[in-house]
Amino acid sequence: MPSPSPTDLGARLDVLLANRIQHLVPRPVRDISDRIDQAVQRWLDPDSPERQEAEARLPETTGLSAAMIRHVLPLIFQEYRADRLAALLVDELGSLEALDRFIPSSPCRKKAYGPPLSVHVLAGNVPGAGLDSVIFSLLVKSATLVKASSAEPLLPVLFARSIQEIDPNLGACLSVVSWPGGNTNLEDLAYGRADVVVASGSDASLAAIQKRTRGTFIGYGHKVSFSLVTKEGLAEAEKTAHKAAYDVALYDQQGCLSPQLVYVEEGGAITPKEFASLLATGLAHWQTELPRGPVPPEVSTAIRKVRDEAEWQALAGKDIALHASPQGTAWTVVYAADSTFVQSPLYRTVRVKPLPNIAQLGEIVDPWRPYLEAVGVAVGPERMATLADTLGALGVSRACPIGTMQLPPLSWRHGGRPRISDLVRWVGMEGEK
Repeated sequence: MPSPSPTDLGARLDVLLANRIQHLVPRPVRDISDRIDQAVQRWLDPDSPERQEAEARLPETTGLSAAMIRHVLPLIFQEYRADRLAALLVDELGSLEALDRFIPSSPCRKKAYGPPLSVHVLAGNVPGAGLDSVIFSLLVKSATLVKASSAEPLLPVLFARSIQEIDPNLGACLSVVSWPGGNTNLEDLAYGRADVVVASGSDASLAAIQKRTRGTFIGYGHKVSFSLVTKEGLAEAEKTAHKAAYDVALYDQQGCLSPQLVYVEEGGAITPKEFASLLATGLAHWQTELPRGPVPPEVSTAIRKVRDEAEWQALAGKDIALHASPQGTAWTVVYAADSTFVQSPLYRTVRVKPLPNIAQLGEIVDPWRPYLEAVGVAVGPERMATLADTLGALGVSRACPIGTMQLPPLSWRHGGRPRISDLVRWVGMEGEK
């Protein structure tokens, strides 16, 4: 995708804003949602041109295997159906019509207004990342400019094209561009004119974007997630390990919801060390079903370093166990008896560590508090509420069953923030009798 010139970008923004006034502001939100739903239905149809083109081309742009792309595309789009969009609007705004008219409230009537222009800076680590915020932007009747990642611009372009084909007027309010980061002329123009900028990326890139943003800035930076298997979860250890392996394998462990480490509570039916062996069996299964894509040479080197260090420590007498794919670096499980939280080089590389007591978790993860996003848990229903409250106090934004870490509901509050109400401002109408 060629980068636009400043002149071209400025003209594109002018057109988007004009189209918003004509095609978005007068439209009921329900109508916008229904049109988006029609486009989403195409993406859920494996025989549609959109799906077939994406399945053919995304393995090259994402680095994920063809089997993985076929598996994740319906997972990406299944949450964007009209009924789920409506439920989220009602949950966060109180009414599906709050953006269409003044609605009853106390002590006055109120109406929500979306930003005239929203700019969305998408990350390229997993396909579909950020599409939710693009859809939310259209729902709040905002002219929407998407800066796609230069690493993976294809899926946003194909989605915008499907919107355009379903509803040219709605599609005229959405534009996808891309340019290399650091182009100050384009960034000053786009971020300076935007009323809201929603950006995902490294902490450094977010800081650079925020400096150039005139309006509201919403940033999603570096995050880490992990899994927690309690004693109850070990009652069906093989099943739990299989689900935990799925969380690790999906998207080749590239997302902020990908677990980098598994803590296993001691005192269950099997030991944490035995669970590590079961997790390795699960990863071997998913390597057959959903093969890992190729990795850059530096990542392969980092994974081999993790393996080498585990072998050296085992030879030195430490309580370490290494489980590794027999060929290449397709998957790696390291059991280590210490409880230190250690980041992974990703690409299906995960550590398993024992947890003597859940109460110790706070001290272990406290250094990572600003970066914690999700925890997948295997726990009995009687402990779930208490455990979720404990995790929330540690800074975690989402607690969910193991096996669903990469399948967040539309209402998932990424970084603990609301999804739609963050984008709107409210006006109260007083003086009615």
